[in-house]
Amino acid sequence: MFSTTQRAGRRTGAALVGLSAVVAVSLTGCASAEQSGAAAQSKGAVPARLDPALYAKAVAAAKQIAGGQKLDKSLEMIGVNGGAEGDVLKGVYKAFTDATGTTVNYTGTQDENNIVQSRVAAGNPPAIVDQAVGVATQYAKQGKLVDVGSVVGADKLKSTFGESLVNGVTLDGKTFGLYQGFNNFMVWYNPQTYTGPKDPKSWDELVKYTDEQAAAGKQTWCIAEDAGGGSGFPGAQFIENIFAKKYGPELLRQWGASELSWTSPQVKDAFEEFGKIATDDKKVAGGRAGALASPIATGYNGIVAAKPTCQLALWGAWVPGLIGKDVKPTENLDFFRVPGFGNGKEGTEIFQTTVTTAFKDSPTTRAFLKYVASDEAQALLASADQWPVADVNVSADTYKSPLLKKAATTYFADAKDVQLSTGPNVMANSAVQTAFYKGVVSYLQKPSSLDQVLKDIQAAATAQ
Repeated sequence: MFSTTQRAGRRTGAALVGLSAVVAVSLTGCASAEQSGAAAQSKGAVPARLDPALYAKAVAAAKQIAGGQKLDKSLEMIGVNGGAEGDVLKGVYKAFTDATGTTVNYTGTQDENNIVQSRVAAGNPPAIVDQAVGVATQYAKQGKLVDVGSVVGADKLKSTFGESLVNGVTLDGKTFGLYQGFNNFMVWYNPQTYTGPKDPKSWDELVKYTDEQAAAGKQTWCIAEDAGGGSGFPGAQFIENIFAKKYGPELLRQWGASELSWTSPQVKDAFEEFGKIATDDKKVAGGRAGALASPIATGYNGIVAAKPTCQLALWGAWVPGLIGKDVKPTENLDFFRVPGFGNGKEGTEIFQTTVTTAFKDSPTTRAFLKYVASDEAQALLASADQWPVADVNVSADTYKSPLLKKAATTYFADAKDVQLSTGPNVMANSAVQTAFYKGVVSYLQKPSSLDQVLKDIQAAATAQ
């Protein structure tokens, strides 16, 4: 996503920036569920989990943005977040509806790429799409996306998201996307059951502990790869974390831009480091078959279960939100930074995000984009405690969860060594991402196939 890394320590007191998964870590939604959910929320009622005072501020901001214009009765939006995560977004968008009378018909689906591609080809794209940066970049190159910078204002974008993030979604002087949330990755553990190093100095320490536990008959890790058409993406994110910590931001950028071959020794090494854990049935809850069959929505619940099935998981800041009510922050769920390899690359931290883009330009679209970019809408989203948000002006105190507060402090206020960067999970186009995720599944199914897996992904990258 970025040609340069972003120093995060400058954001003292700011919230952890940007959104999930982006190819997100999302649950699968459907139009019927969305319509029924919208019907259940009456005008003026504050959706569950959102702060009422911040909701009122968001409504007021949307009214001011609309400026008395007569907007369309509805606005179509497609994104990757469905289920409980989609409900959070719909709650934030409901404030826009209460202010303007425009119903935001949001649909969350893991099949977003195929749906949007078909709609664009048919000349009937959705008005708004929240999508992976690499995919959005391809549409921007084709001239199909609205210049958000001309709608919201370049200065407003930079003061909200920071110059580096804005540059990451700017092409030929035109900014094609807005951020809503932004997730870092960490190692999650249960303080009540985890007996290993809680501040490991190296990745090798975790591998050693995992080996010891396996020898004692204990499966240490929770890994869940079942995400429908996007199955394999959590493993891809695991691999990218290892690569970042071992090889640093510049090689990570080259990999994401397909300048570093997928058959390179570095990429293969990152897969193999992942494989030391993920392909060993003694180390993963349910073994490889369990990892492949475990849905991302529930696959990490075993960390906090009454009878825990695992002790560790490497995934994004959204994990507590997915696990839900059984989480007792810092009591049965906490995290530490993904450790490095003792080579000076430890400060490299990847993130996962999507961007909100517009295919149709209209007064309604413009008002909605301005609303999404407002501090009020971003703070309202933060109040749901589902993810960190993109707006650097939103205080860490907005989060009720001590885990999200800790994330904001860990990766920004107190972390002078952090360099935010990203690779193919965000930067690559949909064809390469799909090949990557399918490759992870194939590797887990047959570890001996790794060389062929990497050749197949490289073929997808070369074809672009």
